Amino acid sequence: MRGAWLIWSLVLAGPACAQAPAPPTPSPLDNYAEAAATTIIAEQACPGIQVKAGQLTTLRLATKVGAAQEPILQEKLRTRATQVRQQLAADGREAWCTQALAAFGPQGSVAKGILATGAPIR
Repeated sequence: MRGAWLIWSLVLAGPACAQAPAPPTPSPLDNYAEAAATTIIAEQACPGIQVKAGQLTTLRLATKVGAAQEPILQEKLRTRATQVRQQLAADGREAWCTQALAAFGPQGSVAKGILATGAPIR
């Protein structure tokens, strides 16, 4: 009897028991827009942090942006920059800069080596 109750409870629960669908995987354009917007704003907002332009360029080349994708990328960059600035304001400069460096610095969890600390790097 107990097994029947369990089956009926699962049937009645229906979609509530279903796993949520996985979030969509970001596109290479989304990934590049996140990296570019975050690192450029980090260079502007975070004392002692510089963008290693060569690393950012390498990431852009790996994204393989075609001429037809350029307008889409520009819109993604604008949108992501707005989101990054909002997050910076919400988190505060010190916390946000720490997170940006953790994501894109020498040991970056998202992309390594785009941000550096110390002497200006170009």
